[in-house]
Amino acid sequence: MSYFKRVLVPCVLLCGISGFAQQINVIQNSSWLQEGYDRTLTLKDADYAYYNIDNVNCKALVEGNFAGRFSVVAATDSLLVLNPGGIVNYNFKRISALPANCTEAPLKDTLFEKNFKIFWLTFNDNYAFFKERNVKWQQIYNDYLPRVRKLKTEQEFALVLKEMVQKINDGHIRLEIPAALNSPTNKSATKPVKFRKEVFHDLQEKYVEKIKSYNNGVIQWGFLKNSKMGYIVITDMNNFANYIPDTAQDSKEFLKKYEEISEKKVPLELFTDELKGVEKVMEIILDDFRNTESVVIDLRFNGGGYETVALKLLSHFVTNSKKVLSVKAKTRDGFSANQDYNLIPSQNPYRKKVYVLTSHNTASAAEIFALGTLSYPEIVRIGSPTAGIFSELLWKELPNGWEFSLSNEVYSDSKNKSYEGIGIPPNYEINYPKEHSAFYDSFYTGNGFTDKALEKVSLLEK
Repeated sequence: MSYFKRVLVPCVLLCGISGFAQQINVIQNSSWLQEGYDRTLTLKDADYAYYNIDNVNCKALVEGNFAGRFSVVAATDSLLVLNPGGIVNYNFKRISALPANCTEAPLKDTLFEKNFKIFWLTFNDNYAFFKERNVKWQQIYNDYLPRVRKLKTEQEFALVLKEMVQKINDGHIRLEIPAALNSPTNKSATKPVKFRKEVFHDLQEKYVEKIKSYNNGVIQWGFLKNSKMGYIVITDMNNFANYIPDTAQDSKEFLKKYEEISEKKVPLELFTDELKGVEKVMEIILDDFRNTESVVIDLRFNGGGYETVALKLLSHFVTNSKKVLSVKAKTRDGFSANQDYNLIPSQNPYRKKVYVLTSHNTASAAEIFALGTLSYPEIVRIGSPTAGIFSELLWKELPNGWEFSLSNEVYSDSKNKSYEGIGIPPNYEINYPKEHSAFYDSFYTGNGFTDKALEKVSLLEK
């Protein structure tokens, strides 16, 4: 039996605590253990507490009103399936009570060996991609433990953890250590590099006309010169909510004002607002493009955001409902069951030729957009493989208080193939550099500015 056939946001605010309690009485004063993720949940009346657990501590990660944080997908006496606002549902198994250490103050432990072992064990239990990234994790433990036992300072310990992270080479691993422990970096003098803003300006100056913008440029669109082609560049997969009046969308205060509003929203409301914003702007864009013969969607500068936003955007450029991906989470014993995701086209999708531009800087949720295009061979990808980091960031904490994240979710295409570490391949390769500044510089030659991807699109359209 599968609980995972769903639309973009399954219940949102209508399946909150009160509606659920009318269906089943297990919600109150109950405790649950999440499959994968190493987290527990306790529910009492209309409130919840969500705990991170590891091999030492159990600490409240977030707590508050249940109805604003989760929607209920399914429930029995022993199984609770919740959705936090994304495309991945969370499975919880009923437990008689929270682990004892969840009701106790976390143990603060600054011993380097203890923190090293917890760091290693957490990755061992939750990280999904050692094989894909050719990492021998047990060997790393064996190599570093003797060194850790000789450490004298926190700065030395921080360096050890950084080295371990670098060996994995996963852009979704974050290591939050005190700023005072970060060693200063000596940047060698190099030629001045171009910045994204400059590339955007020169690209649009040479290739695009009648440019419009929404929400401070999170999405911009216009027409490729001397053609019947539309052009869209999407710089992030978030900040689409329609919170700011049109007259203030390009102001210097935009981000501050947007955050002031968004920070007051409960999570499910915020995610819903994001999707409503996508619908608003896409209706405008597709109306502008009604006389075009094809469209270019530029994701080369997009580092990610919300996967729901990415898939909602993609839904405006497909005409058939298809399975586009599946997701599973790493557990201590293997993996959870696959959750399939079916993309449903928007009511009035774009029905002509679609090109998608990607680079090594196309990451995370932007890659999920690219992953979805694999189910639609009529969509043509041009550029370089994407970054190869699809999972949500699973945040954990060491006994010394340092926080870190890892990748525990495996995203696969409709044929169950994962592109972690290798990225989504293009149909036509441009060979962009991986490093950001080199990528930006690659648009500039002795003859000025040239966009090889847009030049390729022009050739394909002839």
